[in-house]
Amino acid sequence: MNSTRQISAHISTDTGELLERYVLRHGIKKSHLIETAILHYLNSLEAIPTDVVIPPVIKVSRQTGNTILAAIENPPPSTEAMRALFNG
Repeated sequence: MNSTRQISAHISTDTGELLERYVLRHGIKKSHLIETAILHYLNSLEAIPTDVVIPPVIKVSRQTGNTILAAIENPPPSTEAMRALFNG
């Protein structure tokens, strides 16, 4: 039999609500979902190269955020290479 260890973690209210809804909907225990999620995450990190891992949150400065927003709101015209790529 595997031994167990209790952990404690602070999570956001939104994440806690998602967790509660999921376990109620699927009829599983929180501990099972959390252990499965942690194992999945850690195994994924071991299996794929670190340079292709995209973090779930990317923090940028306000200036960079404004630059990104401006590019989204006013994208530059597509190049011939982009049109060829998208048109197959």
